[in-house]
Amino acid sequence: MTIQPSRQDLTAQRYEDRNATLARELAPIEQITGRRPVAYPIKGDLLNLEVERANLLPVCRFLRDQLGFDLLSSISGVDMLDHLEAVYHVRAISKKQVLQFRVRIDARNPEVESVVSIWPGANWLEREVYDLFGIRFLGHPDLRRILLDDDFEGYPLLKSFQAMPPVVKDPATTQVGPNMAIESRFQTEGYESAVVPRVGQGMEERLHPGTPTFGHTQESYQKHASREKAIPEGESAAHPEE
Repeated sequence: MTIQPSRQDLTAQRYEDRNATLARELAPIEQITGRRPVAYPIKGDLLNLEVERANLLPVCRFLRDQLGFDLLSSISGVDMLDHLEAVYHVRAISKKQVLQFRVRIDARNPEVESVVSIWPGANWLEREVYDLFGIRFLGHPDLRRILLDDDFEGYPLLKSFQAMPPVVKDPATTQVGPNMAIESRFQTEGYESAVVPRVGQGMEERLHPGTPTFGHTQESYQKHASREKAIPEGESAAHPEE
């Protein structure tokens, strides 16, 4: 019995073969950089290429002129805390190929060469990354903010960015240990609690409608019904007749 591969398996195999072919086509980059290119597949069957900043422009020209990656579809910034990264996605439309390459950038001096001279569409993409991450693209013809105001301070997608000055607050008064919490000095005073029923309370309530079922813990706050202060029958407790 012969088991036919599923469509999913065939698709995965096709992507694997395509990435293997692309990895071989990237081999001549060694002649540009002096070292073997580091390329590996990532999630989504996408091939990722690591590029050093010093070799960015020569590698980009090779990708465009030799491998046909004629469309730059996106540039993204990533804050890795100890460094920044610029992530590029390029497409070879005729071969239906997509390649991702990443450039590591020093967080203390976030500068990298602009690729506008290779892919003119990088103009606004680099401006957006500069606007949100503060990465300066050297050689850009008009590097300025594109989303935020020109006088906006800071770069909001950096993990160190704070939208407002930090506020130092006192510790919450309720944050005490369990043993301290049961001490009388930490107890709330003057709160309402249920009054213990008294014998004959039903009679007093009939004589004096509105006798509280709940009373204050302090004796001075408690008011008891009495026959002398009872409201005559037919009168309202809220608006007694004068």
